[in-house]
Amino acid sequence: MIRNERGDLEADSTKIVGVWKSYFDKLLNVHNGEQTKIEIHTAEQWISEPSEVEIEMSVKKSKITRNRQYSSQINKAGGTALIKELSKLISATWRKEELPKE
Repeated sequence: MIRNERGDLEADSTKIVGVWKSYFDKLLNVHNGEQTKIEIHTAEQWISEPSEVEIEMSVKKSKITRNRQYSSQINKAGGTALIKELSKLISATWRKEELPKE
């Protein structure tokens, strides 16, 4: 059972389908020049691009290598130059939303 536009209850399956058709026609189609603003929400969160400081902290905390021994060796060998290059690579990947081919 469903209520039609006048508020009357409809029990007939054909009439119920007609009520839903009318409802969705009005919802999805714009009539007489009126505009309907529809907000669309997705499950994706907006997360800001990681900063150079965040990348440096990740390297120091071995979040990138998953191994503290390699992390300290990488940090000593590359230093700030490594952090800058990693930052460029991660930022470019972040903006393009795809991994580089090389």
